Amino acid sequence: MDEQSSIAQVLRKAREAKQQSLRSAAADLGVNPSYLSRVENGARPPSANLRERAEGVYGIDADTLALSSGVVPEDVMEIIRQHPEVLAELRAKYG
Repeated sequence: MDEQSSIAQVLRKAREAKQQSLRSAAADLGVNPSYLSRVENGARPPSANLRERAEGVYGIDADTLALSSGVVPEDVMEIIRQHPEVLAELRAKYG
């Protein structure tokens, strides 16, 4: 699964959990319905603004949205930079 389809699935599932139509969700998010449709279908990556709005509208954790977009939060990156040995531990435990 590529990064865009991952964030696409998170956003679609969040909208469906609220039982919102695409048009209603787009209005709440302040975007055009066709843009939201393309994002949810993985044809376009969501903008940073859309991800930020989705946090509030859907109550999705910022880290979840970042990770599903393929972005590792900066504080986590700093931990990994300072402790590269954790990569091997993570791979051994979860890989």
